[in-house]
Amino acid sequence: MRLPIRNYLATPLTIFIEPICDQYEVPPGGEAAVILDDGHPHSIDVHPDNWVSIWNEGDSLAQVEIFDRHQFGTPSRPIS
Repeated sequence: MRLPIRNYLATPLTIFIEPICDQYEVPPGGEAAVILDDGHPHSIDVHPDNWVSIWNEGDSLAQVEIFDRHQFGTPSRPIS
C-alpha cells in the first residue's frame, strides 16, 4: 500500500511510524510516500500540532520517501 501525505502547511509536518517510533519530517509544500504491507491493518492519527502517527501492523518495516515541493508537479488548473 502506498500512502501519499502532502504538507500544505507553511511549517514542517512530522510523521511518526509506530510501533518503533521512526520519525520523518516533510518540508513545507513537500510530500511523503509511506509504503506499508498490503493485507494488514494500519491506522492513521492526525494531530493538530503538525504531526501524524501511522501504526504499521505489517510484517515488514514501513518505507518512507520524502519529496520537497520541487520534486513533483503542481496542477496548473483545478482537477475536477
